[in-house]
Amino acid sequence: MGMGMIRARRTVLIVLTAAGLSGACAAPDRAADTPPPLGEVRPVSSGADIVLPFRDYQMSAAQLDIVERATTVMARTCVQRFGLDWPLPRTEPTEAAVVGDANRYGIIDRAEVVQRGYHPPPEPQRAPDDTPPSLDAVAVYAGKGASVVAGRPVPEGGCVGEARRQLAQGAPAGLSGAEFADLDQQIFLRAQADDRVSAAMANWRACMATSGYHYTDVWAANNDARWATAQPAPGEIATATTDLDCRDASNLVAIWLAVESAYQRQAIAGRSAEFDATATKLRIMVENASRIVAAPISN
Repeated sequence: MGMGMIRARRTVLIVLTAAGLSGACAAPDRAADTPPPLGEVRPVSSGADIVLPFRDYQMSAAQLDIVERATTVMARTCVQRFGLDWPLPRTEPTEAAVVGDANRYGIIDRAEVVQRGYHPPPEPQRAPDDTPPSLDAVAVYAGKGASVVAGRPVPEGGCVGEARRQLAQGAPAGLSGAEFADLDQQIFLRAQADDRVSAAMANWRACMATSGYHYTDVWAANNDARWATAQPAPGEIATATTDLDCRDASNLVAIWLAVESAYQRQAIAGRSAEFDATATKLRIMVENASRIVAAPISN
């Protein structure tokens, strides 16, 4: 994330994208052009309160960790077929760097904001592998090199592509990662443009103006070029805390969440067969990955 985009919509989609399955982008969902009725507007006081319906069709951080470790185990075996080596995967789960929806609408955590303004907390540092793989191994692993190595054809998408396809064996097609991500982005933008969110944003804007801050929307405040510094800039924390106060006064985040949830529910209902298949696919992938991870790893 560049300095110019301090905390803008730090959502990580962990549906089939996590397993590297790709496909054509989804066509716009015309049924969702009609604004859906607003459901319950629940209070939002922290990132934990931001839970959208699409979450049921995404991997949790723990599931993602299992799938990624299994992918590494299987891809490593494939790399070894070419007379090359790949580092052993982690033997113990680690905290996955998955933000989920917590910062989907920008700043939310007051305790964090009063310390860092619009700057997110430092990313957790992962210990480097003891022995990094060779460039030849990287090329075979990722499929970014010759199509034949050591007299053997490299699998489509490299060894990691082969591993991901194997993890999805026995699963229905469902939505591809690209389709799901495209639909998620369409709905996010549609909800942001919804009259109900626009009205709440106008109330936020008026609230900010009473304190001397003039921004068109929350992203303009979030991405103010003055905040493009390694540490919070002068005035940043004061701006960010006022931003939070105005979000509360306008009920902006709660309304935004309710509106986007309504659009997501509308999409799920309109494409129920695809979403059902997606949920089944995720379950099968995690089951397959769990068996791989539980098996002894050969050196």
